[in-house]
Amino acid sequence: MGLPVFPGAPVMPAHEGHNQAAAQPKLKSKIAAIARQATRIGELGGALAADGAVTLDEQARALGLSRSTAWAVLKANHKASGLAAATISRMLSSPELPPHVRATILTYVEEKLAGLYGHNEEQLGRFAAGLRSVQSRSLARQIPTDRLH
Repeated sequence: MGLPVFPGAPVMPAHEGHNQAAAQPKLKSKIAAIARQATRIGELGGALAADGAVTLDEQARALGLSRSTAWAVLKANHKASGLAAATISRMLSSPELPPHVRATILTYVEEKLAGLYGHNEEQLGRFAAGLRSVQSRSLARQIPTDRLH
């Protein structure tokens, strides 16, 4: 609710930095980016099920993760942070990871590095550094190193 306007009262200019109209598109864009990321992460469960891994135990084994970590990943409720580089590396290094699931993870990594999930340059830099520091042979073969600035 706005303040009442009284005849003859001085009009106070809007405080700089509080332009709600300008903030609306940025907020909508950020929400869309977070939703895109959650959708991509959520695709992992479908890809695992399509490859026959339907129980949590089977999915955790295929992903190379503990049951609790697999549950957290597959729940796809990561707010804005997304998957950690170390978790991605562990999944990609799993010998039981189905090719379709690997492709989904690699697409997620490429989209995240491209900034499609709303992360700023500093966050993307930390993510890329994390990938470099825990990079598995599989990841090194499949992601161009120029993408890991």
